[in-house]
Amino acid sequence: MELEVVHQPVPSRCGRRKRGLATTVLVSVSSGLLMSSISGIFAYPSVALPQLTGTNETLQLSIPQASWFATMPLFLCIPGSVVGGLLCERLGPRRTQILFSPLLSLSLVAMHLGSWRFIQEAGAAQVILLITRAIQGTIISLLNPTIAVYPCEVSSARHRGIVGSLIESWASLGLLLCYVMAKYLHWYTAAWLLPLTTIVPSFFGLLIAPESPLWLFRKGREGKAIATLLRLRDSPEEVVREITELKKNSEKNTSCSKLLQIVRRRANAVPMTISVTLLMLKEFSGLSVLTLYIVTIFQLAGVGLDPFSSSIVIGSTRLVFNFFGSALLHRLPRRYLLIRGNFLTAVTTGTIGIFFYLQAREYDLTQVNSLPLISLVIYMLGMSVGVGPVTWLMAAELLPGPVRSLGLGVTVTGYAITSFVVSKTFEDVKALIGLHGLFWCYSVGCVAYMLFVIFIVPETQGRTLKEIENFWAKSGYEKEVPSEDDDV
Repeated sequence: MELEVVHQPVPSRCGRRKRGLATTVLVSVSSGLLMSSISGIFAYPSVALPQLTGTNETLQLSIPQASWFATMPLFLCIPGSVVGGLLCERLGPRRTQILFSPLLSLSLVAMHLGSWRFIQEAGAAQVILLITRAIQGTIISLLNPTIAVYPCEVSSARHRGIVGSLIESWASLGLLLCYVMAKYLHWYTAAWLLPLTTIVPSFFGLLIAPESPLWLFRKGREGKAIATLLRLRDSPEEVVREITELKKNSEKNTSCSKLLQIVRRRANAVPMTISVTLLMLKEFSGLSVLTLYIVTIFQLAGVGLDPFSSSIVIGSTRLVFNFFGSALLHRLPRRYLLIRGNFLTAVTTGTIGIFFYLQAREYDLTQVNSLPLISLVIYMLGMSVGVGPVTWLMAAELLPGPVRSLGLGVTVTGYAITSFVVSKTFEDVKALIGLHGLFWCYSVGCVAYMLFVIFIVPETQGRTLKEIENFWAKSGYEKEVPSEDDDV
């Protein structure tokens, strides 16, 4: 195997490096644009709901219909993410994206049918909108697992950290696109413009991109995997090392029954619990609600700027700070970023709560009507630089190797459940305790997250995955940690 790889005719080292980097960029941009479309679909209610619930529109959604319209994709990600992970492993991450991205485009374009007058007169427009949102949620749940897997499996170890940290930035780009469309376009125009600017270029990029070499190897297609790696890596020696490591890992695969026994051990169950709690607490900070209802919140606040312009400011802030967060992620301790980020989000959501409390008491807030906008800009600073990217990274880093794949599946499911519940109950909780009470709840959630990090979560920055795994083995669970004889 080694001699066969080394002696294949290959370009010069400089040529291989340029070609490998170009292919990595192609994969990252193609999957990144697909991530932007998914994020834009989640944020699409910020475009549609202010128009579909306005008094001047011929098509009106009731409050329950609007609630389901906003949260349907989140709801379907709860069961669908596990199926998506299995499908990704069955078909391959690139092939899965190529197969389902056109269907996602069609489901968005089909929303335009709701604007047709004869369909509105027939009373079918609301049904069409809800059905298309359900289709979008189903497809997103199948695509979600491929977004992070594909670029990271194609990238070399040198580029993997950068490529992985940019996923949050691609998501922020999709949000910003939606906020810009909300200001200038009708909801039915945005429905076809979003896939045109994201999914279509992503699809054509994927057509010329290679399949994941790691997936090819797992499927026993070693020759194709080696040929792909030779296109992506700087030297045949690097390919040999990677293939050798893959062979070692494949020899230690664990059966499902054995894996379930391993999960029950406290040395694995404790980090899995911490991992899923991290993502669930992040959602109690109100980020999903702000993504879905940002324009509505600004309309209720009566900020000095137009609500749609204010949303663009928030989306731009999130995108810019995501890049700073990606840079700081590799230089500062994870817990430091999480604690400071949660402190900022707790203060700002508490401040917004005070604003809405005084507004409900009919105080004159003319002099401070920009307070919600300023507070949300600072909120996005704390969320984008600290809480957002660090939470996802630590949720994976904390998991021991034997349960990492299963643990990530459980973590994503817990995240989807929490995000759906928090977003779905927005209108109900607002009616029950007021908008000020709702933001105070988010502030309490941020404080709870900060305390959880301070007292429970260990630091992972500067540690290898093996060192983190050994940490759990030395934290009072030694007798329950799998030994080498367990083939873990």
